[in-house]
Amino acid sequence: MNVRRTPLLLISMLCLAFATTFARAEDQAERIRVSFALAFGRVPSVSEIADASKAGALSMADLLARHRQQLEHDAATARATVVKACQDAFGRQPTDAEIADGAAGHHTYAELMKQHIGWLKDHPSEYADVIGKAYQLLIRRAAYPEEIEYWKSRDTLPYALLVGCVENWGRRNSPGLMVTTGIPTISVNSRYLTTIAVSPAVAAEARVAAGLAVSDNPDLASAAGLNLVGPGSGQITTVGHMYFAAVGGPELQASAAR
Repeated sequence: MNVRRTPLLLISMLCLAFATTFARAEDQAERIRVSFALAFGRVPSVSEIADASKAGALSMADLLARHRQQLEHDAATARATVVKACQDAFGRQPTDAEIADGAAGHHTYAELMKQHIGWLKDHPSEYADVIGKAYQLLIRRAAYPEEIEYWKSRDTLPYALLVGCVENWGRRNSPGLMVTTGIPTISVNSRYLTTIAVSPAVAAEARVAAGLAVSDNPDLASAAGLNLVGPGSGQITTVGHMYFAAVGGPELQASAAR
């Protein structure tokens, strides 16, 4: 009887080992994709994923450290990161002076975004312009005064996340859009954002490694749907309470380039 059970036990152990290995590999793939989003404001190419995977099971902090080295030694990458952060934060192209200053600092996308969000917080009239730009893009009208106050009563958001929130509000309330109300929410299927689905563990690791807001009560935050990873995302819920990272997508970049 024990002899008969041995093959079944062996198969079960092999299946468990395979499932564990697969889960770890998937977590690492998520780490790599999110690390590129936080460092450069974009997703990696297939070759970049393969190259990063060769380094083994690096932590999010280790991956971001590698990316910072690239920013320090690759002027083109540093410039592209500065441009992307400006597009996602303000909805416009940076000036030559902004590019030169930003690239010289070798900052990651997440660091630049936090700087830009802080600047918008200190310049309410410019923040109102960014809010209005999001409504013009999505609703084809100016933001109402009540909507300006609605957004200013919350944490300051970059242009990309404002677009994602207004886009979702418009979908839920169309036709007959009135004044924006409710809880700011973003969908993983946003037309204007590039999103990266992640596990709760990878989301938590990414927030800590990039110095993003971390809830005092992660379980409560998760239950409330505060599962978005990115600068300025602390008070935004996700549709279906999904965990994902978000940066501006190609359509958002095209609108910022006009």
